[in-house]
Amino acid sequence: MTKKISFIIIAIVAVIVAGYFLTQKQQTPSGGIIRIGSFSRAVDYAPFLVARNKGWLEELAKRYNSTVEYTEFQSLPSINESFAADRSDMNFSAEAPAIVGRAAGIDIKIRAAGVSLIQEILVPQNSTVKTIQDLRGKKIAVLAGSSSHYGVGKILEKNGLTFNDVQILDMAPPDAKAAFESGQIDAWAVWPPFVEQEEVAGKGRVISGGDVFIQSIVVVREKFAKENPQLTEDLLSVIKRAQDWIIENEKEAQAIVAKELDLPLAVIEKAWPRHNFHPPLGQKEIVDIQAKADFLQGLGLIKNKVNASELVYVQ
Repeated sequence: MTKKISFIIIAIVAVIVAGYFLTQKQQTPSGGIIRIGSFSRAVDYAPFLVARNKGWLEELAKRYNSTVEYTEFQSLPSINESFAADRSDMNFSAEAPAIVGRAAGIDIKIRAAGVSLIQEILVPQNSTVKTIQDLRGKKIAVLAGSSSHYGVGKILEKNGLTFNDVQILDMAPPDAKAAFESGQIDAWAVWPPFVEQEEVAGKGRVISGGDVFIQSIVVVREKFAKENPQLTEDLLSVIKRAQDWIIENEKEAQAIVAKELDLPLAVIEKAWPRHNFHPPLGQKEIVDIQAKADFLQGLGLIKNKVNASELVYVQ
């Protein structure tokens, strides 16, 4: 009798376990499509770019009977519009879009840090500007509401200047690039690879002391995460796998990023040292994100206060 009861218990446990794994395998996102986006073009998307190039994301999607759809957003509002309409599940960007989206009531969370990096302020090669103080009265292009915008404010403050001492021009990277190369602006605050493109081409140089810390983050729509918890974890695991692979295969990773961004390898190689491909996401980073949220609210770019500790997902 005891053996019979033991057999029955084992059989029940086996059925439960098998049912669990079957459920996990069949768990698929709505429509069978995993929608992954990124904002503009950036070297700090390297983990995402490597994972896409290697086919790791597609391999994962197949396990869930799904496909992957990629979108490269060209404006900050379009990212959150897509999240709000359930047309994006995961996005790679700096912190600002997530802050703006959260302030607008969109249910998203920062689930991981992909890369941390240094943003620079670029001036033309033949510019008379040598220091941050020399920017007084100058035209500086920067994407309004971005982490670069915050960075400019911090850099100016550190050097005894304010936004009132310069002319800030709101420009997306493609427009700023054209304005920079045509001499319509005096400086450009932007992230890699745009800085390195101008440096390698001999058209620009960075100002000493113009660097500021930026985090490239992985943002996930919470409805997607709640409906697909295992898939969400698996997606983040793929990004972690890519981060580890990048550290171990630096040269090959640089070649992949150059190919994915359609840029000369020299540009990527020059940008590489400005990145940390194994960034932390702890209290220090949360404090930094909070400072950026307060900055955006102070400028009136968001109306509602954002609590960074609630925006960042902590297990």
